[in-house]
Amino acid sequence: MLTSSTGYLILLIFGVFFTGLTIVMQRRKKTKMTAEQFSTAGRSVGVGLASASIIAAWTWAATLMMSSSTGFKYGISGPYWYAAGACIQVLLFAIVAIHLKRKAPKAHTFLEFIGKRFDEKNHKLMMMFALMTNIIVTAMVILGGAIALNSLTGMNIYIAAFLIPLTFTIYTMIGGLKASFIADYLNTVMIFVILTIFASVVYFKFGISSVYEGLSSLPDSNQMLTMASIPGLFFGMINIIGNFGTVFVDQSYWQRAIASKDSAASKAYIYGGIAWFAIPFSIATFLGVSAAGLGIDVTDPDASAPLMAAHLLGTAGSILFLVMLFMAVMSTGAAELTAITNIIVTDIYRQSINPKATSKQTLKVSRIVTLSFGLGMGILSILLFNIGIGLSFVYMAMGIFVSGAVIPLTLGLLWKRATNEGCFYGALLGMVSGVTVWMLTAHFKFGGINVANLGELHSMLYGNLTVFAVSGLISIGHAFASKQEFDFESLKDKFHSFDEDQNNDQDQQKARKDVI
Repeated sequence: MLTSSTGYLILLIFGVFFTGLTIVMQRRKKTKMTAEQFSTAGRSVGVGLASASIIAAWTWAATLMMSSSTGFKYGISGPYWYAAGACIQVLLFAIVAIHLKRKAPKAHTFLEFIGKRFDEKNHKLMMMFALMTNIIVTAMVILGGAIALNSLTGMNIYIAAFLIPLTFTIYTMIGGLKASFIADYLNTVMIFVILTIFASVVYFKFGISSVYEGLSSLPDSNQMLTMASIPGLFFGMINIIGNFGTVFVDQSYWQRAIASKDSAASKAYIYGGIAWFAIPFSIATFLGVSAAGLGIDVTDPDASAPLMAAHLLGTAGSILFLVMLFMAVMSTGAAELTAITNIIVTDIYRQSINPKATSKQTLKVSRIVTLSFGLGMGILSILLFNIGIGLSFVYMAMGIFVSGAVIPLTLGLLWKRATNEGCFYGALLGMVSGVTVWMLTAHFKFGGINVANLGELHSMLYGNLTVFAVSGLISIGHAFASKQEFDFESLKDKFHSFDEDQNNDQDQQKARKDVI
């Protein structure tokens, strides 16, 4: 639909713009970048900026592509199940966010809290879940962007996968978490503006009647025009369970709670979650459902959104969709990158490699990790693409791999009766049993274990349900059986700022000067 030079130009413009903006903002503020500032944005972010950042971080490339796909496949129930199924987790996260702020005000990651609340084996297991979540999400975000660039501009998909991470890696490496917040705000504004344009064009150009009549004439119109669609309901259940894992086990959401002011943390998740609902619901309705109703020729449902955008406004529609998608890719990519960096620096480097690292050393390592992972994620995206695993498959399978940690992790934060053994074996056996049931369903119900059979709705649903059921039963059951109780007050003095060593050095130097 567009030339490959358009794709390169969009990458260049946004990469240069946000990098330049980050540098200008840092110079204007005239505050020295420290490890603590890089990691937590000074813990002073207000409710407006935090809300916009949550919206942007939760708007993946898959959000735009997959939500439209659900509208195209399941009709009017698809937009609701996608938006509501991925909205409830962010709203509920407001509860755990305020508990983390209260119980561990100086923590840098939720894993740092887990390491002190439980034991080392729990810390390592949860770290595996957290890194798996961040890496899968980042790879999926980059892959979604690369596929969209390839389908809209003809840009080589391998080159796109390597160039996309560069656009957000450079400004994140310079400005840390605060740079991510500023970019998120601008990206969110742009996404809502473009959404409004698409919605207005569909309404005024085609109207509701033509879309309704088109849906009525489809062979499965009884499923397309009802909220009682069984496939839509199955997708909704998978969506709800899977996305608990990608919120509660994703450091990027804990990061925003840590960076927010105490008064803003819970409000930001409530406002952000409610506002986010409009994005997938609108995209899926105006681009997905409308494409099905208007009879747009779509061979791959995942590509219904860009095809419908081009149908609405021609070249301008393709460019607008590409800009919106790229905004989503940049925001989520930067959020996941800072999350991976914080985990590596806080829970590996500062805990095991160099516990006495100064603020300067920590900042240097943070930037090296950010650059390394940013460049490395493009390679993983290409591997996923070559294996033949698509966005829909990864999106629905994520819960099976990461949601086992949700109940144990939440209990550890909220409930004093939660135990080391219950949470460890609950998370581990939850995942193992979920993967087992997933594969057994594919084998016995659909005749074999392959990508197509594993991607069936029933296989995904049973796997996701098993993960939650097993992890919950083990972690809650062991807590009631053991009758142990944990004192959360004992944790408050166990977390320290990355800049404390630097501050101590400055105090000692000042004391020496006073003596002299």
